[in-house]
Amino acid sequence: MDLNKLKTLVLACFLCSLASSSKAQTFTKYWVKFKDKNGSPYTIGNPSAYLSARSIARRTNQGIAVDMTDIPVNQTYINQVNATGAQVFQRSKWMNAAIVIITNTTQLTAINSLTCVLSTSTVARIHTSKPDEDIKPVASSFKQQANVTDYNYGPSFTQANQIGADCMHNEGYRGQNMMIAMIDAGFQQVNVNPVFDSLRNEGRLLGTRDYVAGNTSVYEDNSHGANCLSLMAGNTPGQLIGTAPKSQYWLIRSEDAATEKIIEENNWVVAAEFADSVGVDITTTSLGYTTFDIASQNHVYAHLNGKTSVASIASTMAARKGIFVLNAAGNEGNGAWNFIGIPADADSICTVGSVTGSGVHSSFSSVGPTADGRIKPDLSSMGEGSYVCSPGFNFGAGNGTSYATPILAGAVACLWQANPTKTNMEILQALKSTASKSSNPDNDYGWGIPNVCAAHNLLNGTNVGLHESKKSVNIKLFPNPANQSLSFVLNQDPQKVQLTDMLGKVIEVSFTENGTNKYSILLNNIPKGVYFLSIKTADGLLNSKFVKE
Repeated sequence: MDLNKLKTLVLACFLCSLASSSKAQTFTKYWVKFKDKNGSPYTIGNPSAYLSARSIARRTNQGIAVDMTDIPVNQTYINQVNATGAQVFQRSKWMNAAIVIITNTTQLTAINSLTCVLSTSTVARIHTSKPDEDIKPVASSFKQQANVTDYNYGPSFTQANQIGADCMHNEGYRGQNMMIAMIDAGFQQVNVNPVFDSLRNEGRLLGTRDYVAGNTSVYEDNSHGANCLSLMAGNTPGQLIGTAPKSQYWLIRSEDAATEKIIEENNWVVAAEFADSVGVDITTTSLGYTTFDIASQNHVYAHLNGKTSVASIASTMAARKGIFVLNAAGNEGNGAWNFIGIPADADSICTVGSVTGSGVHSSFSSVGPTADGRIKPDLSSMGEGSYVCSPGFNFGAGNGTSYATPILAGAVACLWQANPTKTNMEILQALKSTASKSSNPDNDYGWGIPNVCAAHNLLNGTNVGLHESKKSVNIKLFPNPANQSLSFVLNQDPQKVQLTDMLGKVIEVSFTENGTNKYSILLNNIPKGVYFLSIKTADGLLNSKFVKE
């Protein structure tokens, strides 16, 4: 198989047989769900026993309570399963479940008879999805743009500049102290590739986990994660500067590229839980799951509702725990499937589509909507002709939403670094509200190509290095908080007024002129909450935020 391929997964039945000899042992991995967490030694009131201080702080800063899904799986239940002769391989506290290796039907019968067990099912399906294209060498005659003062981006300038990452870098925001988890299929040679020298030398490579093999060794595996990581963490002046060159990183392997078994969806859940527990701010995943070699196990479009797949459910949970979650839309745009994959359908996450360097939708980029009618992707960035470093310190151009996603993830780290008091959803909404198609999102681009400097301007009302053509200016609203109506003053005619809630739902509203250059919006039928206001004028978009009481 192509080691760079996006993989298709779903929670369901999987049978793995080892038959290298007539005496080879047969085993099956099962997803064992437990009924409860009764009798656990852990409590909601003492989260430091199972969550890092950083993870707790992320919740506290965003007003998110610790709940029962944070409590680890009951060790007594794990012991009971192991006592049957089976082996617990991984465990999931969010789903209150475990991946269990079972070697015979007697063990399975014994597990099903345990009073703590809710259900058991085999877990694995085979992948058939479209890969990213191979990286192609690029002969560089690139000259550094004059307005870039701090980094020599080389050929990577376009992908950074398109979303305003260079603008944030020039203001000093380069992802410092932000923690990113990349969940992928392997990170070949990240421990030796010179493009990551500064990452290693500055101690910002925090650690690794391999939830496929059950260890911490990821540097000999698939190269896909290494390629993607270079787009955020790479730092080779004149060649490639990643969009978050000063962030801290965890590298987590959830996908078995060699065997293509569906258990990787369950592995992804466990990986996301680990990322949460150590306190990451952002997860980025360039994997997608749709169809399988066994046709009866395929996803159908109706599954793309964010509530069917275990990986989609876990993605939403991660976002609800304050993590900014990004996932590639997929590379099925030219295929029979066409739509996004799983967990790109999840609610509250940022699904990323691909555009060219000139901002045109990539034909291969998977599209929405979700089965329940939500627009997907959420945002788009440069995934066609992305400048990548692969193992061997080789630079070249690659195509795929796999590359669009980490490029944007790094820029998000810079934006959140600059606005540390904002929630993950406020960051996402600011990106949507200032993106290129914010006033008319669709299922090719989503809300369009973001500009993180414009989003920063919206979040704090300052003008940070914006080119005039991309400027998105705040407008003063009063009263704020508002109750029955909201007013603003504008010396030109508004063309369109639109509200967006914290979950991205667009609300069309009407406005009236009630004085010279003064306008009002009625809010009688709008629920209480925080809203983003976008006013389209002949000169561009005006954006602000208010609270409806």
